[in-house]
Amino acid sequence: MRLHGVAMARNEADVIEAFVRHNLRSLDRLVVVDHCSTDGTRQILRALRDEGLAVDVELDDLEGHRQAETITRLARGAFAAGAGAVFALDADEFLKMPSRAALERWLASVPPQYCVAVEWQTYLPQALDRPVGAPVELRWRRASEVHGLRKVILTRAFADTATATVGPGNHTVLMEGPAQDLEAHPVQLALCPDGIVAIAHLPVRSVGQVVRKVKTGWAAHVQANPTDTSLALHWRELFADFEAHGAPDLERCRTIALNYGLPMARWQPASAIPVLSDPVPLAAPNRYDALARSLAA
Repeated sequence: MRLHGVAMARNEADVIEAFVRHNLRSLDRLVVVDHCSTDGTRQILRALRDEGLAVDVELDDLEGHRQAETITRLARGAFAAGAGAVFALDADEFLKMPSRAALERWLASVPPQYCVAVEWQTYLPQALDRPVGAPVELRWRRASEVHGLRKVILTRAFADTATATVGPGNHTVLMEGPAQDLEAHPVQLALCPDGIVAIAHLPVRSVGQVVRKVKTGWAAHVQANPTDTSLALHWRELFADFEAHGAPDLERCRTIALNYGLPMARWQPASAIPVLSDPVPLAAPNRYDALARSLAA
């Protein structure tokens, strides 16, 4: 079975090389759309492609954040190119796949009408004042997740259903399209068992990075969805918080990381959230850090 990944990235120069190198240890091919990056992300992606890695690079210079539409299109292209399953990823996500053979055996057992939901694990940054070019490290994560969110692996059920789209944030599959009534037509997702595959998520890596992520992400979301500001709750609430109080200090960043994906009303202090050591060894040292550019927050 050929396994492909599809992703959309914007200003992820500090993590994009590690993302590509690590995930291509488990996948046969990656397609990454660079969305309006100005920090060297697209130059790093092109260098990785030109090195001979199995990564295809597309450019999107439209300001609106149309992730679901883009990922749906890329996934259909991946299936047309021979993929048997497609991972819908973000550039701050790293596959934890102990055995590809075990994953393939389990995927073969999934009923044909189902796509797959995998665990989305929140990892903490090693140092929140890390400079551009510092190595990405994945070691500490929340001991348990309470956000209730998972990420999807698309199967032939998606490829064979013309109306199917990837939902916001790559968290679900809408088999009846964007206007699907989830009560009348619930999403059919098989839950991946523990130990087969999970996704390590590193959403907060530095103070400047998270401020830029929130500001550009919320602005792009509003431009793409001007009548629906109920989506992208984490961006909306954090944007308002940064506007009111300025950039977070290091302790506040740790709190943001540990509560990522939750509405602020459910946040806990960082000191109250248990973490555990669960290292994810990354593939290789970066070669293209010199192409990254620091941006003002």
